Amino acid sequence: MLFHPIARLALLQYATRALASTNYTSEALNPQLTNTIGDKGGPILYYNGSGPVPPYNETSPIPAPFTPLYPTNQTENYFYNQVAAIVANGSNYTTKCEKCLASTNVFHEAAISQPVSVVTDLLIRVWNITHFPIYAVTGESEFSGVGGLGPYWAQLFAKMNESTGDYQAWCYYQWDTCTVPPTIEIDESLYFSPKPPAASVVPKPSGKTINVLHLSDWHLDPRYDIGSEANCSQYLCCRPYSTNTKLDTGVSNASVPASRFGYLYCDSPPDLALSSFKSMPSFFNVDDISFSIFTGDIVSHDNDDQLSRAYVEYEETVTYEVFKAEMGNIPIYPTLGNHDSLPEAYNTPNNIDGKKTAGANNIFSWNYDLLSSMWERDGWITAAEANHASTHYGAYAHTTAQGLRIISINTDFWYVDNVFNFFNFTNPDQSGILKYLIKELEACEAKGQRAWIIGHVLSGYDGSNSLPNPTALFYSIVARFAPATIAGIFFGHTHEDQLQIFYDYSATSLNGTLRNTNDIDISKPLTMGFIGPSITPLTGNNAGYQLYQVDAETFEITGIQTYFANVSESLTWTSPVWQFEYDARSTYNVNGTWPATSPLNATFWTDVTYSMLTNQSLVERYNLLETKSSVVTKNCSTAACAKQKVCYIRSGSGGQGYACPYDDGPF
Repeated sequence: MLFHPIARLALLQYATRALASTNYTSEALNPQLTNTIGDKGGPILYYNGSGPVPPYNETSPIPAPFTPLYPTNQTENYFYNQVAAIVANGSNYTTKCEKCLASTNVFHEAAISQPVSVVTDLLIRVWNITHFPIYAVTGESEFSGVGGLGPYWAQLFAKMNESTGDYQAWCYYQWDTCTVPPTIEIDESLYFSPKPPAASVVPKPSGKTINVLHLSDWHLDPRYDIGSEANCSQYLCCRPYSTNTKLDTGVSNASVPASRFGYLYCDSPPDLALSSFKSMPSFFNVDDISFSIFTGDIVSHDNDDQLSRAYVEYEETVTYEVFKAEMGNIPIYPTLGNHDSLPEAYNTPNNIDGKKTAGANNIFSWNYDLLSSMWERDGWITAAEANHASTHYGAYAHTTAQGLRIISINTDFWYVDNVFNFFNFTNPDQSGILKYLIKELEACEAKGQRAWIIGHVLSGYDGSNSLPNPTALFYSIVARFAPATIAGIFFGHTHEDQLQIFYDYSATSLNGTLRNTNDIDISKPLTMGFIGPSITPLTGNNAGYQLYQVDAETFEITGIQTYFANVSESLTWTSPVWQFEYDARSTYNVNGTWPATSPLNATFWTDVTYSMLTNQSLVERYNLLETKSSVVTKNCSTAACAKQKVCYIRSGSGGQGYACPYDDGPF
């Protein structure tokens, strides 16, 4: 997840004022005390890119080009002159949308007829005259340098087609120049059989519970530099190069020195990350945890021109070594986050090159192979499941010792920042990941087995992360298999502690065989999506994790406790201080009417949303807990904010989230 720089600056100023009178401890700024937090025999974790941490300028392999359709006898200048003329207010293009569509078509023509080097150079030259947003210092470093995105974009442009709405979608979601494309209606008969009456029957609670740990968004930063400028002007802070240009400060005179235990706008330094595990025995018996889920994101939020395959491999390897060392024989069931890839968020369908051999030709196979082999090595999934994950985007399904089927899917295939989602845009399942999910759920339904779905990027909420078309199909899948088969859905990504409620459709949603997936009936709650809080404090939130009490047979959530570290106090610590934050049942059962033996299901949380519309203090409580009680939590004291929060909670797809009222400023 990335954070808008203007909003980040306002919160930074607030946090800086709060830290002005802080009394710093020697432990917080002492680089000689690193690796004193973990004590379970895990790997040594490094600061400031020392030890075996790969350097910033490491280059990575690039994907093979697609064969051009035509001889490469045209020059790069021909295509550049076309784009330059469009950018320079050509008479035929009067709106930003028209210019974007026309420019995209030029890039498509170049990608299908010219070598990749031409497309890459063209991207750099166009960036030099437009300076469109990138996550690198220059266009050259983004597209042909360490960032190396040019060959990937060349593949995308080669596959794009106006007939499937690709250009308009690209110009809306990536550049905000065209209007939002309409959400497709779903012909459910193409994907699954009609819902039988038994699929609407919820199993009765058993009265027995197990404990499950939910971790998310680890974002370990092995380049974190103790004492560097945490209140920096650029992105990412707490690095040796971080400066505050307004205050003329840097590593030698930082306005807010980076505590070795973390800062609100930096990723997780090793000692903060390790302390999350060390804190757990203070709150509960770790041996009582049946299993853990990890909903993704390992790698730090570096710019594109600072990342490399070597760096991603290093981060992923040491992270799972830490998890195994700290959790021992307790299984961890992971899913792939958008930062668990290179380039960040990019994943391609296996058939992108026109071949159908699963995984054999996928340019991201190296990553799926690495992750699945570690998950198998640590005893979390079987060899057969690891083989499937290695050839199917890291996705797998595993039955736990307790009998729950955990289905892990790669949600980058609906993430807005995965550029490969912008070809064949009107196909809601270009990768086949949702057909795989359906197959698994059908098997569970046939056996009467309950299932959890885990992924990283949430399917709905405010709609800013998830594309409407694939999440429309996902919503139909949930409506078909909940509540009898799907017992819960779990995401991460936002770095916040949030909720999604999935409802059944309204009677008016079906027109023949086509389903309008935005037409839901909030009087018919089906199942829950739980968005886990992050370990990283980046984006102004505190660090946190959750413990669930789960019915031992129905696998519905019966209790949630959240624990957090108030990172705004990190410069005063001698060791990270973790605290109990809240218990969900006691916090949200405001009327005291929900039975103690009933799960915290979609009906419970729907009642909470109704209370939020009339109880402003409850809204503000939810708003604060979203950020893990951060000191820079935005205000939510108006009826408009309450209405927005409730709409987000009730939105389980991108299309539903986009329809919610939106205000970019503080309430």
